[in-house]
Amino acid sequence: MDTTDDRVETRNYILSLCSALGAHEELPSADGTRQYSVGDEALACLRDLKRAIRVDSEYKEKTVLNTIAEFNIIESDIVPLMLSFEGQSTEIANRFILACVELLVPMTWPIEKSLDDEEEDEYDPNMIDCYRKYKLGLLKPGVFEVILRLVEPAVRIPYSERSIRDNTVIRLVLYFFRNLSAIPDLNLSLAGTVEQIKMSHMQEDLMIRFYEADVIELLLTISSNSINKQDSSEWNVLVLEILYNIFQHADPKTVFSYKHTSDTKNVGLNELSAKLSEMLTVEKAQKRQKIAHGPTRHNRFGGTYVLEDWEGNKKVFHKQQAGFADVSELVDGDKKISRVGLKRKLADEIRARKVYQDSRCLLYLKATAQSFVETCFNALFSSVLKDMKRDDKKIVDKDYIRYYFCMGWFLQYHLYENKTSKARKANTLCLPSRQDERNILNKSFDFDLVATAFDLGTILFCIHYIRQKQEEKKWFEVTVTADCFRQMLVSLHEMSQSEEEEYRDAAEHIQSNLYYEQSILDLLHSLVKNYRNQSKQYLKTMVMLTHVLLKMLDHYAKTKKTLFVRKKRNERSRKKKDKKKQMVEDSEEPEEVQMDESEGNESEEDHGSAYNEQLFKFEGFEKKYMNEDVIRTYCTLLEYYADLEPEYIHYITSFFHRAMVKRKAEYLFWKLPVMELFNRILIYSSNFPKTEAHSQLKEFIRYSTRLFFKYASVYPLLFVEALVPSIKTNTDELDKIMAIPQAETVAENTL
Repeated sequence: MDTTDDRVETRNYILSLCSALGAHEELPSADGTRQYSVGDEALACLRDLKRAIRVDSEYKEKTVLNTIAEFNIIESDIVPLMLSFEGQSTEIANRFILACVELLVPMTWPIEKSLDDEEEDEYDPNMIDCYRKYKLGLLKPGVFEVILRLVEPAVRIPYSERSIRDNTVIRLVLYFFRNLSAIPDLNLSLAGTVEQIKMSHMQEDLMIRFYEADVIELLLTISSNSINKQDSSEWNVLVLEILYNIFQHADPKTVFSYKHTSDTKNVGLNELSAKLSEMLTVEKAQKRQKIAHGPTRHNRFGGTYVLEDWEGNKKVFHKQQAGFADVSELVDGDKKISRVGLKRKLADEIRARKVYQDSRCLLYLKATAQSFVETCFNALFSSVLKDMKRDDKKIVDKDYIRYYFCMGWFLQYHLYENKTSKARKANTLCLPSRQDERNILNKSFDFDLVATAFDLGTILFCIHYIRQKQEEKKWFEVTVTADCFRQMLVSLHEMSQSEEEEYRDAAEHIQSNLYYEQSILDLLHSLVKNYRNQSKQYLKTMVMLTHVLLKMLDHYAKTKKTLFVRKKRNERSRKKKDKKKQMVEDSEEPEEVQMDESEGNESEEDHGSAYNEQLFKFEGFEKKYMNEDVIRTYCTLLEYYADLEPEYIHYITSFFHRAMVKRKAEYLFWKLPVMELFNRILIYSSNFPKTEAHSQLKEFIRYSTRLFFKYASVYPLLFVEALVPSIKTNTDELDKIMAIPQAETVAENTL
């Protein structure tokens, strides 16, 4: 199939098969629509097309698939053919629908993509465009209903009585739904054609069609039964992948916060008003940033500025911005940045996109999330975890990412529901006559619904996976799994504050085992300390994880009088001690050595032990974070101060306050790179939004700067130490120096 003649022959063959499938009748029916007439050999043609695609998959050119896409067979033939059998449950109808599904699955099969790929644009753009056209054509009403009618009889049959054909039908249908959910929307700017606008909202339409056609009900049914090894566990990974594709670009808080209203007339107006308000807010912020140093009536006539350097060289600038711009921007503004030797930061794999905005879609997403948490969470995740632990052949590397992403997503959603149910119980007026209504309102989202996530084996397996991927330097996997672990910690903290004693005891047991392992704490510390060139999302995740870990560990340590951790014994020191002990034993005579049996057993146990217990002090663990590497990691994220979310500003400011005020590590902030960053932030601070987090950051920077110049006035060498990162300033000595003038002043006043 490399020659032109072969391609022409293949195209003619595919064209003949497509022509024999059928066609629309020339005369319209009574309702004005043109009926699709199925060809006499349509079933055989569908099978021939399937066979041609199978042969074509062995070649890179994909001539058959490209030809099918060119002839637009899905929209012109496949979809009308399937809809022609709508409402029919005959054997002939099932054969045709099954043949269509068998053809659609390889046509929409996801393009293989490495986890290291940064952009979806690295796909073949023509193939992606074809997939989007396929998806757009298959979203027509009635298509999913016809396919579900095919799979329903096979699902209802007990597992032990199912035939190979029944299992094949279920697998094909799930593959079909998986393929559609994996096709990405078109990233569209403000303007585009009608078709492009439709392609930019296909995932939204897919979710609506899934819910209204009861596809979601099928997925939830399989999920809830997946704990049964002999029933639905065979499909658990496929269902997990579909859920991942659906919720990948959905924010749990946005989904939870959606409130359905019965006033359908004003729903559209309210949504339009909210979108318009959001757009105006963004435009206002951009305008404020643009005119931050705008012209006034005193400088609107322009100006000329002369900049003179240390060597007497002068440079003239004929622009207004030179009066207030940064000197480095004036001098180096026109220079091209040399990228030689610079490492680029890794790109974020999961990009923040507002995929779901339609009110109906958000309503269906919320209903799906609620149903999944109530009936499917424990069954699906425990089933997939068992497969991952035994390295089942159906598990691939990407399944770990999907597992931890979905678990973290639903844990966060459950936390919102749990808090709301608690508040609802506290505020509901309990009247005997409204007992039934009160039970509905106080629907409890307790922690039993997500018990699988709080199993100690699940948490330790998560830690093991983080350590493994850190060693392999697979940072995207580390980011997703660490974010899931952070959500586990947050939920554990909420469980420890529960009114139910059972939940408090469970949280106490998990935390005691978790914090008992020093290796786990060291691993979490290394994630933020050893940052190099990972993605921005990695930075955000580690900053959030550190904030939650320190806060929870501090709270847990305060509730305990003594806390011990198990630390792995140093192998080298162990060998030295054993060698010295052996030399002492060899020097003594055998007749003089007398040892009791119990003492001998104790010595053997000590020799075989590779761990030793140490008293844990939170202050000592907290000091591990007080170093230049961790501060550099936080400052790297703070470099995005112009568009960084307030919550991350709060996390950074909280850690800086912990370092400077609680741990007295002021010297970490009195280094030139950090102070230069603080200076830029203060210059830009007039453009900050009016939030408490940004105000706290400005207060901290001013406090740090005032303290620096206060000490520098007494100890001028502090200016020199600020230029040398390796010098650790002893602030205790500076406090003594500061106390000397105050003591002399007090003595003079006394005299």
